[in-house]
Amino acid sequence: MNRQTFMHSVKKMTIACGILAASVSFGASVFAFSDLKGDPAETKINALHEAGVINGVTSQLFAPKSKMTYGQAIQLLVHGLALEQNPAAGSPSNASDYFAKIDDKSWYASSFLIAVQNSLSLDKATDPNAAVTRAKFAQLLDEALKAKGDFPVTEMYFNIADGGKLSAEVDGSLQTLLNMRILSLETGGKFRPNDAVTRSEAAAWVHDARAYVQRMLGTVGGDDSSSTSQGADIKVEKAADGVNKVSVTVGNLPNPGYGLTIARIDFGDGKKAVIYYEITKPGPGMYPQVISKATAVAYLPEGYTASAKPLPGSYTPPEPDNPQF
Repeated sequence: MNRQTFMHSVKKMTIACGILAASVSFGASVFAFSDLKGDPAETKINALHEAGVINGVTSQLFAPKSKMTYGQAIQLLVHGLALEQNPAAGSPSNASDYFAKIDDKSWYASSFLIAVQNSLSLDKATDPNAAVTRAKFAQLLDEALKAKGDFPVTEMYFNIADGGKLSAEVDGSLQTLLNMRILSLETGGKFRPNDAVTRSEAAAWVHDARAYVQRMLGTVGGDDSSSTSQGADIKVEKAADGVNKVSVTVGNLPNPGYGLTIARIDFGDGKKAVIYYEITKPGPGMYPQVISKATAVAYLPEGYTASAKPLPGSYTPPEPDNPQF
């Protein structure tokens, strides 16, 4: 196949995939979850879901008023702010090396490991199923932001009416997030620090923290030219003269019945190509409950830098072992 024929085929494939993606997206509800109508964080939750950052308790329900557990919270913070592994001398290699109650096979284990490597203040006895208070989640969010960079912050002092018993560390985190306008106080200057943070509240704070990082750095994940992206691994191999084979692999799937397809490829300036993928649901039948991977292949002209993203609004499977993220 010569280069001209290949480019013609790519154009036809892009158009065909674009039509397919449009037909799939057109039938989807504007609202990702059926229980968000009227929730003040509805738009922010849907935006995080479309970005592949957060899931519901099922494919249709988000449970916005439910208490967020530590397992969900750490997963949300690590994914939401794109924290990366940062091993240092003497740091744990597995989550269970540090945490007494974390199983390395759990869906949140890798996020706990990344969190402790990025200096998030988590006790070794942290129970992943316990609820997180608003004060503790705010402290962890502030620490996650510090792991992203040293951002300039105004030093206006906010009087927290019910913050008299807060530690200096937690009060400092609240002051920082209030100055960043990521948090706000309620009527009478109250924060309700000891109440459990709800899934809706946590999602809204992380959404605004992501927006803050994007304003400061231009992107949450750092170098936008990276050939990998959150949730997907990319392998590039030469397929023929002038043509590269790009394998996109998504891991942490609940069982081998899940698959992966390429929805479309967008070719941009600077010889950058964005490959949009979709995770497909298992067909009828029984599948072993083992964490699995799925791979799909695309072909690009030689010289193009590839990145991979989930198709906005596409199906997101439940987390292995526990869908409550």
